[in-house]
This record gives sequence, structure tokens and C-alpha cells, in this order.
Amino acid sequence: MSAKPVAPPPQQTQQGKSKFIVYTIEECPACGQKTKRAFQLGDYITRDGASCSKCSNVTKISLIYAEPVVKSK
Repeated sequence: MSAKPVAPPPQQTQQGKSKFIVYTIEECPACGQKTKRAFQLGDYITRDGASCSKCSNVTKISLIYAEPVVKSK
């Protein structure tokens, strides 16, 4: 069985609902450098990411999470 990636929640709000932005954390297994970026469709935990900006090794996706959008007044 293969698991399908979870798509981010819709960015449109309904009355009484909050907006969320989904982020992906990539971590370098060699040096431990962590990088936060916007979620991309197809991201999943343990997937290879970009090259580490510190040591140039391949990073792994270690976390995917959502943060509520903060409305500026």
C-alpha cells in the first residue's frame, strides 16, 4: 500500500473558520541544520529534500505542520 500525500487545507475561509499556512521542515542528517519552507504538494516525512546550505548533504523532510494566519490590524 502506498500512502498518498495530504494536501494542505483550502486557503479560502468560511464564516468562523481560520486560515492556515502549511510548512515543511527539512533537516540535514549530517550536521542537524533545519530549514523551514512552504509546503509543496507531494511532500511527506522522510522524503529527500534540497541540499543542505551548511554542508551540502541531502536533507530529509522531518516535519509538516500548519500555523494559523495572523491578521495584521
